[in-house]
Amino acid sequence: MKKLLEISLGIVTSVGGFLEVGSMATAAQAGATFGFRLIWAILLGTICIIFLVEMAGRFAAVSGHTISDGIRERFGFNAFLWPLLATLLVNLMVMSAEIGGVAIAAELATGIGFQWWALPLAFLAWLFLKKGSRRITQKMLARTASI
Repeated sequence: MKKLLEISLGIVTSVGGFLEVGSMATAAQAGATFGFRLIWAILLGTICIIFLVEMAGRFAAVSGHTISDGIRERFGFNAFLWPLLATLLVNLMVMSAEIGGVAIAAELATGIGFQWWALPLAFLAWLFLKKGSRRITQKMLARTASI
C-alpha cells in the first residue's frame, strides 16, 4: 500500500508540473486566438512525449542507468556537457519564471511591487530546499500539485 501511495504521489506531482496555471492560461489564449488550427501540434507533441518516456523507461529498466548516464558513458564527458548545460539553463529559466509568477501573485495580494518580492521569495525557496527534508518536500509538492 505504501508503494502505491508513493507512485500516486509521483503521478500527482508530474501532472501538477504540466498542468499549471500558466500552461492553462497560455493554452486558453492560444485557443481563443487560433481555435483548433493548432491541435496538430498538441497531438504531435503528445505522441513524441509518449515515445520519449517509453524509450527512457526501457533504457533505465534494462541498463540501470539514466539517459544522461548512458550518454556520458558511451560518448564521453564532452558530449554529455552540452545537454547538461542546456538542462541547467532551462531549469534556471523555469525557476525564474516560477519565482516571478509568485512575486506577481504577491503583488496582487498586497499591492507591493513584484520587484520587491522576487529576492525574498527566491531566498525562501532556497531556504525551503536547503533546510527542508525530502519527505516534507514531497508532501508539499503533492499538496500544491493537487490544488
